[in-house]
Amino acid sequence: MTKKVKKRNRKNNRAGVLFTALVLLILVSLTAWRLKEGPREEPPPGGEPRQEEQEEAKPEQAVRPEPKPEPEPEPEEPEEKSPEQEKAEFLPDYTSAPLLHTTEIRSLSMEVGASGDEVRFNWLSQSGGKGSVMWKNTDTGEEQKFEAQSASASTVGGYYVNKASVTGIQPGASYTYRVGNEDAWSPEYTYRRPKESGRLTFLVTSDAQIGQSEMEEAVETAERWDSVVTRLLRYVPEAEFLFHLGDHVADAQNTEQYELFLDHLALYRIPLAPIVGNHDIINDYGTGRVGGRNFYEHFNVPNRSDTGQSQFDLDGNYYFVRGETLFIVLNSSTIQSFDVLEQYVAKVVQENPDVKWRILAQHFSPYSSVSKYQENNDSQIREYLARAAMDNNVDLVLSGHEHIYARSAIINRECETLNDYNYEPGDTVVNPQGTLYVTCGTSSGCLYHPVEPEVRLMFQNQENVPTALRIDITDTELHLRAYLVDFWTVCDEYTIRKE
Repeated sequence: MTKKVKKRNRKNNRAGVLFTALVLLILVSLTAWRLKEGPREEPPPGGEPRQEEQEEAKPEQAVRPEPKPEPEPEPEEPEEKSPEQEKAEFLPDYTSAPLLHTTEIRSLSMEVGASGDEVRFNWLSQSGGKGSVMWKNTDTGEEQKFEAQSASASTVGGYYVNKASVTGIQPGASYTYRVGNEDAWSPEYTYRRPKESGRLTFLVTSDAQIGQSEMEEAVETAERWDSVVTRLLRYVPEAEFLFHLGDHVADAQNTEQYELFLDHLALYRIPLAPIVGNHDIINDYGTGRVGGRNFYEHFNVPNRSDTGQSQFDLDGNYYFVRGETLFIVLNSSTIQSFDVLEQYVAKVVQENPDVKWRILAQHFSPYSSVSKYQENNDSQIREYLARAAMDNNVDLVLSGHEHIYARSAIINRECETLNDYNYEPGDTVVNPQGTLYVTCGTSSGCLYHPVEPEVRLMFQNQENVPTALRIDITDTELHLRAYLVDFWTVCDEYTIRKE
């Protein structure tokens, strides 16, 4: 061989050695990897191994203790809201149902019935056709028609006043209703009567007085009034009815103010117990022109008396019963004598002997917190109420007019304070030998008066915030709470107990 060939052969030998070494290295690596992974079983024909085989193939695992549950985080304190935020949450929300003024029906109101199984309605219609309430039980699907009495309105030109009563309402049942006739119907609204619980709960407001404030438009006052009744129904859904202790409007002859008082969704869902205030009627005492048809052309109350129904004094008293409680509503804006009102109270009490609690309500407060009213206050109001209350075992007298919240001592027939009881907020009086007097402040913030002390008033409060009352009555206790509604804060509470 030549040198050239020998050189080529040496190169080929070296390449072969390198190739063989590389193959051996790969084989060694594969063998090591297989040993590390361990033996692998082939799956049986037809797919993956059965579950029990998989379990058997797994190496035995150590049992680990169950992890301890982590402690739940402490609940965060609710963020404190400013008064502006609190108010904003309860500004008018008319998205859940259409308001009345979307139809030709005007000034719809729902009032208390003579008993818990009745509610009454009042509305104005342009049609003289016979009106009715279409009433449907949403639990059973049963629908009923309750016809209204209709008459031409004397206070709103071109309209007819319709008054209807719905009866047979069951505790805990839910209903829908609409009012009107074939010419025009209201929107459909809902009502649910609270369940029976052995406790009667009701709400008290006063002096919405829409149109009163010189600092704002009547619409703004109406919005604040809406926020109050909306909050009351949201926080106290078990309330049977809502008192308004007078001065619904500022001008008795202003139909727009009545509509601004009435046209709120909350008031379509709870019966109202309205009381005549001095702003609700004509009250020219010098000429005897006191009263008028304005008030009762917008409300429909039960057991209305003929007391005071003279040419101008057309606003009578009324009463209703809930459970073991008798409510007597008096018209204190009247030209009739106080003797007539005393006789009326005695007559109603005599006709309803099977009650345990008796409550009187009227607009004018007998014990004033306002200096100008104290100077001009007629002592006859105090004296007639004290006689009517004590002679008929009345437990509580509710009133408004003052735009200040106040709670009296227990007071006897001679208008004297009984000093044998405790009167601090939160106290309880047992078997009192007298009557408690409570005045509700304004529930719209239309006007606030400064407080002037009065010797028989044990608690007075004026924080320039709309106020309302919640009252709960059982067989043995009457419990009262007064709220600053913007903050839903209790500013006063008191309990009467009978043993």
